[in-house]
Amino acid sequence: MTQQKPQENMHGETCPFCNKAKLVLQQIEYVYEEPDSPKVSVPGVWVEHCTSCGESIFPAASSKYIEDFLAELDDQLSPRELIRIREDVGVDQGEMSEILGLGDKTYHRWEKGTQFPSRSMGFYIRILANHPETFQWLRDRCWRKSNRLANFFGSQEGAGSDFNTMFPDLARRSAGDTGGKTLKNPARGLMHVSFA
Repeated sequence: MTQQKPQENMHGETCPFCNKAKLVLQQIEYVYEEPDSPKVSVPGVWVEHCTSCGESIFPAASSKYIEDFLAELDDQLSPRELIRIREDVGVDQGEMSEILGLGDKTYHRWEKGTQFPSRSMGFYIRILANHPETFQWLRDRCWRKSNRLANFFGSQEGAGSDFNTMFPDLARRSAGDTGGKTLKNPARGLMHVSFA
């Protein structure tokens, strides 16, 4: 992996730090350091270097190259990949955030590169991108279909028999059958709810 020479650069301009020498565009090996992690060398990074004061300026393309290099090394999804995945599944940023259970603007920030998804979230998004049926299952919240309580409140047919099964104390009370007992708390049947 080698960076292409940036078209937008300050080559030949006076150094803004020392105002003495001209900036020279050259390639370096950039070393990325993060606390509690090993150093990572990023080869072939273009910088605008001052031969007088020794300062270097990273063109925007170089910063992007470093970001993409590190993302690939760490299995991180790049903003371009996140955009492609979202467009492939045919949703906007807000809907993608909602489907994934994120905050309203989270996916937008990921695509802009101001925040990044965790490594595990990146794995999760890759699975959804490569298995459209799984993405659709998540989008439709299909797990709710196997929840008896949700089915009871979501359907009209058979609601009476489900109600009797799920809330036996309430069902007896509503039928006037208290079994000779006084039911003081009509919600007592809620303690007997069980899910399949």
